[in-house]
Amino acid sequence: MAKKSSRTFICNSCGATYSRWQGKCGQCGEWNTIDEDHSAPVVSGGKSSRPAGPMDELPFLAEIDPEEAARKPTGLDDLDLVLGGGLVPGQLILLAGEPGGGKSTLILEISRRFTGRIYYFSGEESPGQIRMRSDRMKIDGSRIKISREIELDAICNRMSREKPDLLVIDSVQTISSREGNLPGSPGQLRDAAFALLEASKRSKVPVLLTGHITKEGSIGGPRLLEHMMDTVLYFESDRNNHYRILKSTKNRFGPVGEAAILEMRSDGMTPAQRLSSTRSEESPAGCVHAVILEGSRPIVVEVQALVSRSSYGPARRVAEGLDTGRLLLLSAVLEKHLKLRLSDYDIFANIAGGFRADEPGLDLALCVAILSSFNEQSVSSNAGVLGEVGLSGELRPASRENLRLKEMATLGFDKIYVSGGSATREIEEMHPSLSWKRLKSVSEIPEAFFGNTSG
Repeated sequence: MAKKSSRTFICNSCGATYSRWQGKCGQCGEWNTIDEDHSAPVVSGGKSSRPAGPMDELPFLAEIDPEEAARKPTGLDDLDLVLGGGLVPGQLILLAGEPGGGKSTLILEISRRFTGRIYYFSGEESPGQIRMRSDRMKIDGSRIKISREIELDAICNRMSREKPDLLVIDSVQTISSREGNLPGSPGQLRDAAFALLEASKRSKVPVLLTGHITKEGSIGGPRLLEHMMDTVLYFESDRNNHYRILKSTKNRFGPVGEAAILEMRSDGMTPAQRLSSTRSEESPAGCVHAVILEGSRPIVVEVQALVSRSSYGPARRVAEGLDTGRLLLLSAVLEKHLKLRLSDYDIFANIAGGFRADEPGLDLALCVAILSSFNEQSVSSNAGVLGEVGLSGELRPASRENLRLKEMATLGFDKIYVSGGSATREIEEMHPSLSWKRLKSVSEIPEAFFGNTSG
């Protein structure tokens, strides 16, 4: 006898499921977001049937042709680095980011450089709007086919029949698969993820989906959406500057943690220029150059600090792009080991250009920047600073130090300040003209940088 069908209710905010309706979601705490999920499968007590016909013989892994996974470059070297070398046939990619961050612009930038046929399904913009943007970016649209089709079955059927080299859907929240459920609901997103995954694997067509994010910064929809993807990319943007950072948080075909630094311009999006073209001949007091790592990519940044006497109330410690807790710790280390009265001064720290970094490899640079502003003495713009600082004031090498030092040497820094335990023989042999200064503790900073033995 068949069991009675069970009703399932799902939260439209976080995707949590319940056996009965309730006003508040116990997972995300939102009110009035729980609706009945009509797509839930019917529970049946019938016996499962076995296939009557003969089964196909399963192949061994060693018999699989590896050439089926040959990658196709996108044309953007930085994006290929994040993807692990390019697009894989049948790869399902989710590109998530803030509204207005440049996801649609990045898609058109890919279409400018990609050598194959692209099918572009846009549920958010009309073809005329996309044409206006492509004209502004001076893109030849002869290889791009565009449509406002949002019906899931129609998209999958066209993909399987015509097999483009790349299929783009902007965005996955606009896809519709059944009557009764609104686009963007958890049920619709689950159906879209399963159907597109099956169609892309069967037809070996890479699919790029754009997705929305919530106010908390997570991808909108159920967590299952991310689990179904082969690759999940986050597009970080700052409205106050023109840099965009593209990071991979999941990648079945490459490393996780790689990042691309892109620059938004009026005519499109290009890889960001290296700091060598923007470095001035003389740095002002409080500015020091160091290197951060985004995945395996070293990026030279300018660490800035401003130390000013506190006119009222307790002294403040404000960090922009840096960890405020790290700034408090390093201020205490300098005050303890250099006998400074920093408790009477406000300290503001920043990474120029809108970059964000939370790594101990910037410790020494931040300490030097604080002392430079405190003493009102500048540090040479051709000096690179790298090292970690411990609570006892000792200096230690930064992680993956040789990778950072190579970037400094390539960009023309002629004097490098590192910790006493750094192993730099390889860099010294490659760049014999570099001048090295090794420090063992923060107590050596005043003499090494400013020629005095006190703060």
